[in-house]
Amino acid sequence: MAKLKITKTEGAYGAGGQIHDRYTMQTQINSAYVGGTGGNTSQTGRQIQTVAKIGSTGTAGNSWIDSQKGIRKFRVENLTDGAGVCTLTNIATPTATNTMSIRMDLAELTGNITAANVAGGATSTYVTYAASSIVGPRALAAGDWIQGFASSSIGTYGAQITTINSTVAGLANVTVAVSGNVATQTAQSLTSTLYASRINNKYVYDFNGNKYRYHLALPDSTFIRVWYT
Repeated sequence: MAKLKITKTEGAYGAGGQIHDRYTMQTQINSAYVGGTGGNTSQTGRQIQTVAKIGSTGTAGNSWIDSQKGIRKFRVENLTDGAGVCTLTNIATPTATNTMSIRMDLAELTGNITAANVAGGATSTYVTYAASSIVGPRALAAGDWIQGFASSSIGTYGAQITTINSTVAGLANVTVAVSGNVATQTAQSLTSTLYASRINNKYVYDFNGNKYRYHLALPDSTFIRVWYT
């Protein structure tokens, strides 16, 4: 098992101390360093951010990685609940004791984005977007989550794709699962999102066993984005 590298700063963070293990390589590709590192997110630079529920009384919130304890387990920490060893889970906001999630954005969608209005106990709606506007290393697929709409009526963490529909006149179309009323939505930018089952300094895996190269920046034609601070 290749352990995740952890960024550390000598002395107080932000006080000019020497930073160790900040990057995974010496040069950038597509204006970003390949992969990422754990470590306290208050340090200079970008470190992987998790959402973790630490302890039985803790509330899921943004946390950082202190160290790796197993293929899917990490010692994570935040300022509210302290530290604990948590296991990766496939949901945006962990609910079980000592679980965590790492968000991975597979693609960014921009331009001509709308979601249709539905009401009265609806179980689905559809999202359209300019097919030429999607940027990422793979096409959208059933099971991905689309998030970024401004209104909470489509859910804080978006809606899950159930069907990939035909592209017509340059507009791609997907069906997403919803519950109840959804007002007509428009957006300037959305992301297609999954959650990590494993991660090292250069690769991240989803819960279907797919492997992706990543960086701590917007998705592009080669790399997906792992969430960071």
